[in-house]
Amino acid sequence: MYYKTVFLTLLLSSSLFAFQDNDIDGVEDTIDRCSNTPFDAFVDKNGCAVNISKKSSNSDYWGAVTLKVGSSIQRDDEYEDDEYVDLFANYRYHNWDISISNSRSTTKSTLTEDNSDSDNDIYLMGGYSFPLANARLKLSAGTKMVDNSNSRDDDYFTGLNYDYFVNSKQDIFLYGGYTFSGDDDTIDYEDYSSFSIGTGYAVTPSFYSAVSYNYTGSNYPDEDAQEGLTWYNSYSFNKNIFATASYTYGLDDYSYDNTFRFGLGLYLQ
Repeated sequence: MYYKTVFLTLLLSSSLFAFQDNDIDGVEDTIDRCSNTPFDAFVDKNGCAVNISKKSSNSDYWGAVTLKVGSSIQRDDEYEDDEYVDLFANYRYHNWDISISNSRSTTKSTLTEDNSDSDNDIYLMGGYSFPLANARLKLSAGTKMVDNSNSRDDDYFTGLNYDYFVNSKQDIFLYGGYTFSGDDDTIDYEDYSSFSIGTGYAVTPSFYSAVSYNYTGSNYPDEDAQEGLTWYNSYSFNKNIFATASYTYGLDDYSYDNTFRFGLGLYLQ
């Protein structure tokens, strides 16, 4: 049940890191037609150096890879505390991207005295982004490939991200998703929807901060949805290395009261 919250944060990471400027030229990545300009180059409104043509800047473009490793820490007075190791990889080529992720609990359960009951599912997702006037729309779809040791069928999900750029530093983002839950031999799981709304601000070209409200329905028939408030931050040390940190406060009885997440990433282009 709580594993969905971990996945939702990974799924929303592309939205929460909405203002990206990987070549640090002051032009947001979604409208940056020349995504590898030198740090000290003077660029036009399209992000291209004045002495570099669009054709030559894109002739050797092979895409971008993002790798991220992190940890999630969940705390609550009623539940056992839980910790996860989070792995994430993404490949982007122009407006297309595909990502794979996995979160595994490292906490020893009082029932099994180890972490053998932890989920070890793999999430695979692909998407396409549509650059719009002062905005970006992304359609995505994917599947949760269930650990073979479980008898449950795979989940399938779709999502829609919408980012509106208020100005060169602030954005407002919306997310809506729907999951078709797989069943197992004993339980018919419910399909459920997810929703998020928030706003972010690029404090500096390297530091981005956002707050959001997150809602995730339950795949159990008799349980309420999970709700939380998230404060997300990312910092780019340079063009290739970045770090993320977030805090989520649970708003319902089923969510953990406090969830902390930390990550370190590598961006290659």
